[in-house]
Amino acid sequence: MCLGYPFLQEAKIVAVSDELFKYMVFEDQIIPVPHSPAELSGWSRKSERIEEHYSNRMGIVTGPVQLLFHVEMLKGMLKTEEGAIIKEYGSIPGVETDYAAQTIVWNVVSEDQRFLERAPLPIEEEFPEGSRAFFLGEFNYGRPLEVVGHAGGRTDIWVSTMVTTMPTYRGNQTVLISRQQGKEPGFAKQFIRRAELSTPYTPSYLVARKLGLNTLVLSKITASFQVHVGDQRVNLGLNLKFESKKMKVLGYSRKTQGGWEFSNKAIALIKDYKKSFPQFFNALMRNPQGDLYKDTDFFDPRESKQKINEIKDWLKTIDSKGFEKVPLEAMQLDGDVVMQIEQAMDAHNGGPQVPMRVKNVPRRALLKPVDAEHQLAHQRFALGDRVVYVQDTGKVPIALRGTVIGLTRTARVTLLDVVWDLTFMSGTTLGGRCSPFRGMTVPVSSTLNLTDRQLIASTVASARFKPAPPPAPLTSSYADATMGPASSSPSPQPTNGFRGGRGGGRGRSSYDQPQQQPGRGSFVQRDSFMLSRRSGPPGAPMILPRGGAQGAHRSQRASNGQQATNAPQYQAVPPPPAILQRGRGGARAGRGFRGRFATAGERQ
Repeated sequence: MCLGYPFLQEAKIVAVSDELFKYMVFEDQIIPVPHSPAELSGWSRKSERIEEHYSNRMGIVTGPVQLLFHVEMLKGMLKTEEGAIIKEYGSIPGVETDYAAQTIVWNVVSEDQRFLERAPLPIEEEFPEGSRAFFLGEFNYGRPLEVVGHAGGRTDIWVSTMVTTMPTYRGNQTVLISRQQGKEPGFAKQFIRRAELSTPYTPSYLVARKLGLNTLVLSKITASFQVHVGDQRVNLGLNLKFESKKMKVLGYSRKTQGGWEFSNKAIALIKDYKKSFPQFFNALMRNPQGDLYKDTDFFDPRESKQKINEIKDWLKTIDSKGFEKVPLEAMQLDGDVVMQIEQAMDAHNGGPQVPMRVKNVPRRALLKPVDAEHQLAHQRFALGDRVVYVQDTGKVPIALRGTVIGLTRTARVTLLDVVWDLTFMSGTTLGGRCSPFRGMTVPVSSTLNLTDRQLIASTVASARFKPAPPPAPLTSSYADATMGPASSSPSPQPTNGFRGGRGGGRGRSSYDQPQQQPGRGSFVQRDSFMLSRRSGPPGAPMILPRGGAQGAHRSQRASNGQQATNAPQYQAVPPPPAILQRGRGGARAGRGFRGRFATAGERQ
C-alpha cells in the first residue's frame, strides 16, 4: 500500500483502529484492544485534525474519518546472507504514522524500480568471473578482490593483501619473512583520548563561579547579545552557543544533559573579554535579568557610542563569527587533532599490496559496490574509526581509505566527516579542519567500518591465516603452589565435620565420606589444567581443572583433603549455634553449593 498523496510513499499496515478499539494481529489472530479514556479523546481529535488537514491544506474532501491505519514506513532495502533483496519497514522520526482509510492508495500503476524485492541469483550470475568486490572475511577485511572462479556454490578470488617484511634468523643466515597485516593503524584513537584529557569541558555554573559572573550574564555573553545603539542593533556576544538553532561551536562549547559546558579556550576568551571591558560587565551585572539593553545602560551617554565601537573592534580581532558551528548532537574533532591524524597517516607505511589466492569463499563474504547501500546502512561508527569507500559512485574514489573525524545524525541517515589518506579532485577542507582536497562528508551506507568490524564473515580459508593463540605460561612450580603437587595425595581422613558444611553432599561434609566416590578422585594431573583470567595471583592466570566449576570444586576438595593431614583439625570444632539457627540463610549445603540452605534438623 502507498500513502501521502500526491507524493506517494510505501508503507506496511501494523494495526487498524476505530473510535472504540485498536485491532492488531497476534499469532495469526486479530485481537481487538479497547481504547483507554485518554486514547478515546485522542482518537477523536486526531481524526478531526486529519480531515481538516486534507480539506484545508490539500484540497481533498475525505468526509468523516471512521478508520485509522497505523503503519510502518519503508526505510529501504536489505540484502540477506543468501543474496535476496527484501524491504525494510520501520518508524522514521518526524514522519506521520497514522492515516485515514480514505487516503490509502492500494494499487499504483508504476512501481519504483529501486524498491523491488528479488530472489537470490545464482552465485555464478551475481559474481561472474572478473567481477570486483570487497572481502568481508576475518583476514583482509575490507580489502578489494576479484572473482576468478566458482565451485560448489562458492567462489575463488584474488584478494589484495598488504604485507610487510620482517628480518629473522635461520641458522647462520638472515632471511626476510613476509607478514600479512589485517588490522588498521589505531593512532587516531590515541590522539582523540589525548585531546580529551588536555581540553576538558567545565559546566557553565562553575565557569560563572570561577569568573565571578552571574549565570544569566554568562549565558548572555556567550550567546548573541543584542544592544540598541540609536536605531541600530549591535551584537556584543561571543557567539559560542546557539540555543534556538540547536548548534554549538566546535572546540569551545557543548551541551550535555546537565546543561552547557565550555572548554578552556572559551573560558580564556570570556576572561579576556571581562578584563578588557570591566565597566561593561559591571553594568551588566547590576541588571542581569534585563531584556532590552541600550548603550546608555552601560556607559555615559557622551561616550557610549565610542565605547560600543571599541567593543565591536575587539570582537573583530577574535573573529567569533568565523567559529565553526555544528549541530548539538554532532561529534566532531577540531583542526589540531585532525592535523595530527593527517601527519601520522602520511608517515605511516602500510607496505606493498600483493594479490593472494583464496578458495571456497561463500557469498556472505563478498560485498558488491552496488549492494553497499543495502548492507551497510546500519553500521555503528565512532570518532577515529578507519573506513574504506566501497561504492562505485560518488565523489570519493572507490577503495580509498580514511579516518572518521565527525558524525552528524539526521532523521534518515548518519553522515560521516572523513579525512582521507590521499588527496582527490573533489576533496574539501571540511570547514578548514583538514588540508585541501583531503576531506569529504559521506553517508554511512557508502563506507565500510574497518575498526569496528560488524559484517565479518568467518570462512574456512581465512581461518588458515588466523594467528595461533600464545602458549599458556604454565610451570610446575606455579601448579604446585596453586593446586598442590601433581603426585597422588593421600585420601582424606574422616573427621567430625558438621552437617551442611561447605563442599559436602546433601547435608554431609566431604570429610564424612569414608572412601572416595567414583569420578571424584583427588588425583590432579598437570595436563588437565585450563587457563582463566578471573582470579589468581597478580599478573598470573588462575588454573582450573578441565570440566568447569565442578572440576574446580573437586580439585579444591582434593587439596583440602591433602592439607587436612598436616594442618590442625579445625574441622573438628562444632559450628556456632547461630549458624544452626539461620535456616535458609545458614551454612551452604548441597552438591556444588546448591540445595536448600537448612540445618540437618530442619531437613529431617
